[in-house]
Parts: sequence; structure tokens; C-alpha cells
Amino acid sequence: MEINRKKYAITSGSGSNPEMTGSSKGIQYSNRLMILLFFGCIVWTAGNGQQLPAWSSYYETGFVWNPALTARWNSIETSITHRQDWIGFDGAPQYTNISFQMPFVSGYHTKSAMGFFVERDAVGPQEKIGGAITYNYRFRPQFFGKKDDVLGIGFLANISRYQFNLQNTVVYDKSQLTIDFSQGNSVINPNLGIGAFYISISDFYAYQKSHYYAGLSVNQLIPGQIAQFRGRSDNVSLAAIQAGLHATMHVGYRYIPFRKKYFYEPNLMVMYGLSKGIHAMAHLRFEMMQSFWLAGGVTTTGEGFAQAGVILDKYSFMKSIVREGSLRIGLKASWNVGSVRRITNAGLEFYGAYVFEVE
Repeated sequence: MEINRKKYAITSGSGSNPEMTGSSKGIQYSNRLMILLFFGCIVWTAGNGQQLPAWSSYYETGFVWNPALTARWNSIETSITHRQDWIGFDGAPQYTNISFQMPFVSGYHTKSAMGFFVERDAVGPQEKIGGAITYNYRFRPQFFGKKDDVLGIGFLANISRYQFNLQNTVVYDKSQLTIDFSQGNSVINPNLGIGAFYISISDFYAYQKSHYYAGLSVNQLIPGQIAQFRGRSDNVSLAAIQAGLHATMHVGYRYIPFRKKYFYEPNLMVMYGLSKGIHAMAHLRFEMMQSFWLAGGVTTTGEGFAQAGVILDKYSFMKSIVREGSLRIGLKASWNVGSVRRITNAGLEFYGAYVFEVE
């Protein structure tokens, strides 16, 4: 969408074990799927019932922007993120995403992967509810003389429903404002996206060897106008909301000291919109594997953020529930350090995921 979400909100009103037998593998796989389905039911209830405040990030749900990141580390994952910006502001941006990702492994790297997600994005008078399916095909390009690097090519197909409530729009006289849709009082918008993601080692070694990675994607390949705000008396167009091309690029490096169980990972994400310029985010993450992570960063929109999370696996008190997988739970806070810091409040994110590696 060609719209500044936070600027718009300011004007809104109230409103495997190799020796394991085939039978044993089947039982273990069934148990894992049951855990995934159970966790999925929990997060769906949380997302629709409690509406936990949150601030989502590219790191956790990157395949929403770049489909080549679907199941990027050969793991099955079901997750929820819920973001609440500017706590205390009526009509402030909110975003909820519930997703599932599954890889298909061949040899020592992931051959392909599929995923889907549903999302709700609300900004003042605007609400978007939609869903998408992603597919990611991977192969070994052997760039730069490497033998086990992996390149993924991803595709995304989504459909969204946009609707607007003029009662949540602050204007001098609401009776003088109208809105035009291409169909009815809302609009259905299908769209497409493509992406690529390169990692310098096999994804099986992502938590064992230091490596670098890079990704590139283009979203909203079907541009078009969603709606127009007009003055009721003179029918003059006041603002237009459009679906326009967006591109994202990200690069990063994961440094894992020799024989250590932790890593440092700096990365940079840049987003480009045809009519809104460039937005960038610098991010640094420290993770103690099977234990916890800490992360933080800054963006060119004047925001800073910090996140802390725990990893509960078979060695934790949750071992009877998570079994061979892990439960990842994180909380992130964001705040504005730019020119609008005096009139904005902090934002929060809740992130939860159940993850297990495919052997």
C-alpha cells in the first residue's frame, strides 16, 4: 500500500536419528504435527480474543515480504506476531499475523518449502484482512567456489479485502467527506510477489557454521487504486490509496565462534516504494542457542527497538509438551527517537512460535 501507516494513524479518531525405524519416525512425525496444530489453535485464539499488543519485525516473519525466506532454516514453524504501535492512541496501527511454514528436504539441504499466512492490518479508518500462499524452490548454485551454498527462488500469491470506516477519520466536517471504491463499500485485491534468497552454506548448518546471506524481493506486482477520498460537495479528490510496487533487500552475517553455542548476527533490511522512497532497518541479534536471544536496532523512520526472548526445548520445564521441538516466545518494545517523539508513545510486540527441524 502506498500509504504512510503511522502518519495516517495520527489523524484518526476514536473508533532424525539414522537408526530410527520407519514406524518410529511416523509416530514422531504425527506427534510433532499434533503439537503444531495444538499451538496453532492457541495462537489463533490469542490473536482474535486477547489481541495481545505487539510490534512485528522482518527477522521473525520475513517470508511475508520475501517468499524465498519460507522455512529458511529447514524447520517447520507455526507462529503468531501481534503488533500495537503508539499505545494509548485511538486508531493507532495494529497488525496481526498467523503463519505456517514447512520445508521438503532432499539430501543435505531443503529442496523446496511451502507456507501460508493470514493477517489483519488496521490503521485508523482503514482495515485490511487477507491471506497468502508462498512457495520456495532451492538449489545449489556453487557461487564463489562454494560447494554447499543454497539459492532459493520464491513466489507469493495473496488476496486481501480492504474496507474503511469514515467515522474513524478526523476531518473538520465528516458530512463533507465521501469515499469511492471500485466495488461496493470495500474492495478485494489479489496480488503477487517474487523473491530470491542466498545463503553461503547448507541450511542444515545454519546453527553450526558462520555464514552470510542476502535476499531480494518485489511485492505487489499488480498495481492499482484501492480507494479515493473525495469532498462531498465539489467531488474533488483529496487522497488516493493505491497498491504499488515495493522492493525489499536484506543482507546479514551470522558469526558462530568455533565450538560455541551462541552467535552474533548483524543484518540490514532496505525497503523501497515507488512513491514513498527508501526505508531501512539496521538490526543486531545475539542468541544463546536453546536458551534465549536479545536483539535491537534502529530505522530511518526515527524508531529504535529492543527485543528479548526465551527458547523452551526438551531440556526445559516444557519438555513434556515441546518434545523434540522448541517454543520461542519474545517481547519487543519500540519507541520513536525522531521529530515526532514528543507526541508518540511506545509500541509493543508479542511473538510466539513452535519450531522443529526436519531431519
